[in-house]
Amino acid sequence: MPRAPRKEYAGALYHVTCRGNGRGQIFFDEGDAGRFREQLKFCLETYGVTLYAYAIMPNHYHLLVRTRWANLGRFMQRLNTSYALYSRYKHKKPGHRLEGRYKAKLVQGDEYRVTLTRYIHLNPVKVKAAVALTRTERRRLLERPGWSSYGGYVDGKREEEWVSYEVLREFGSGLDEARRRYRGYVLACLEKDDEELKRCLGQSGYGIGDEEYVKRLEREMREGRSGEERDRDVAYPLERIGAERIEAVVAREYGVPVERLRAGGRERGMSKAKTVVMELACRLSGWTQREIGRRYGGVSSQAVTMARKRVKGLFGEQEVERLAELIRSGC
Repeated sequence: MPRAPRKEYAGALYHVTCRGNGRGQIFFDEGDAGRFREQLKFCLETYGVTLYAYAIMPNHYHLLVRTRWANLGRFMQRLNTSYALYSRYKHKKPGHRLEGRYKAKLVQGDEYRVTLTRYIHLNPVKVKAAVALTRTERRRLLERPGWSSYGGYVDGKREEEWVSYEVLREFGSGLDEARRRYRGYVLACLEKDDEELKRCLGQSGYGIGDEEYVKRLEREMREGRSGEERDRDVAYPLERIGAERIEAVVAREYGVPVERLRAGGRERGMSKAKTVVMELACRLSGWTQREIGRRYGGVSSQAVTMARKRVKGLFGEQEVERLAELIRSGC
């Protein structure tokens, strides 16, 4: 049976779920949850993905993410592969740890973004094992630290720097008041379901939104299939910008010759420019990190990863995005 196609584009919002193989357990303790959060944080930073909410369950997890570029597949491949390798080694269980392909539904807009954060945060208290719990016990389970992003939504001391709390703006301009209102919004469905969202979740395997949005998306997916039996994905263009254009902008901004960006070895005065050109190539060229490492000095993909980690501390996201916009605009 062919796999369901996916649509990827810059700025897309997705509700992502992934289960253990055969619905088996994949998170056994706080150490597992902590390791998954570390790997999630790394992948968010590496692939420029924004996370609005997450929940880690014993046999699956939920994410609400927005991709800055058309790269959900690459982001998820890195996240799932890294966690599966860790889990196999730690628990000494060979074979597949995750069940086939993750599921990713496109989300229509901000209205559904808000309701989906509530749905994701309430997941731990909606499973069969939690139904018999008292309201107090369910609230305690809901607020359990380390297993979802809910804590950071309702308590500023529990914020995680890699989670976006932008949704709180929908609950008021004052942050303290917004947190109180959001808590009330979530607790209103502690013992009942959001029937409208439940209907939206069940109407399509491709998207979450109103009837018109879902019908249009279903039509696009039918008409845009690649035709290959193995994946039948919709062929939407990735953002791919030539390395020469990226190098020209970086060389101009840092006052260095283009050829020195590609030279091997450590050269005085070049570390910042080479770090930035590798980061921008990862974001914009569509090349793998291995290919980028070969181009810029013949370094390994691991060296490219280390260089990307340094970017945030050296320059900050605002500066890198400024250069990215210059490259996109052809300036």
